[in-house]
Amino acid sequence: MHGWGVTEALAALPEWVTPLFALLTQLADAWFVFAGLTLLYLLADGRLASEPRRTTGVLLALGICTIAATVTFKTAFGIHRPVGAGSATPPTWLPTLLNPVFVDFATGDGFGFPSGHATTSSIVYGGLALYLDELWDRRRRIVAAAGVVGIVGLARLVLGVHHLPDVFAGIATGLTVLLTVRWIAGRDPERAFLAAGALGALSIVAALVFAPEHPEELLKAAIALGAGFGAAVAWRRTGGELPPVPVRIAVPGGAVLGGLWGGIYVAELPPVISAVGSALAVGAIVALPGVVGAVE
Repeated sequence: MHGWGVTEALAALPEWVTPLFALLTQLADAWFVFAGLTLLYLLADGRLASEPRRTTGVLLALGICTIAATVTFKTAFGIHRPVGAGSATPPTWLPTLLNPVFVDFATGDGFGFPSGHATTSSIVYGGLALYLDELWDRRRRIVAAAGVVGIVGLARLVLGVHHLPDVFAGIATGLTVLLTVRWIAGRDPERAFLAAGALGALSIVAALVFAPEHPEELLKAAIALGAGFGAAVAWRRTGGELPPVPVRIAVPGGAVLGGLWGGIYVAELPPVISAVGSALAVGAIVALPGVVGAVE
């Protein structure tokens, strides 16, 4: 009864519930988070934050922190997921073509404590609530962020890929990382990126010490380290409170650079190549507003 029976009880929910929560859990999946943060960084204006470029730079750094924090704490604890977390049965009414997508969305692998999705949602949506000071008021932003974090946590339990303590620990981990980065960096993107890179270095140590038999954890850690330090260098050279990037440039540019980073994330390249590739890809994203401003 590692999870006090909650995960087992939720397994009895109707069949249609699982695909719904498989979609909702994507709110904290890496592809969704980084695509959203990239576009937010490139397109944000004064309607969201008083210093939109600096603010969204910090948020992008927090996104990098999610990778490093997840690797660091999951490998340190080394606790596995619930039985059956790596498999899922597609609903009978789902088109066969979508079955692989459903299985990918509804399953989990690797270590389970703390929940990576709960950690990510707490850092990212908590960061949005703290930093987007021109959007609504703080109370409404915090309530909305808490709602998303709660939905993501519930989704992980419904899908059977985590126990309840995993989710609670993920939320606590995420809030700790968020508040620590806010204390260290405030609204300074360069310091936030350096903090992300430093956390990436810590995650490399954790992966090597606690999970040498899981090379995929080392690769994620190398990606976080490269992304953090590459973004810090790019911000120092080109960063500033610049206008939004035109949509005609932001969308294809973000897609190409984000796709490059995503390709590095899934390609399982050697750690050094993953780190350098991430530094170049994320550094290019950070530098894009400055480059566009200089050209135009």
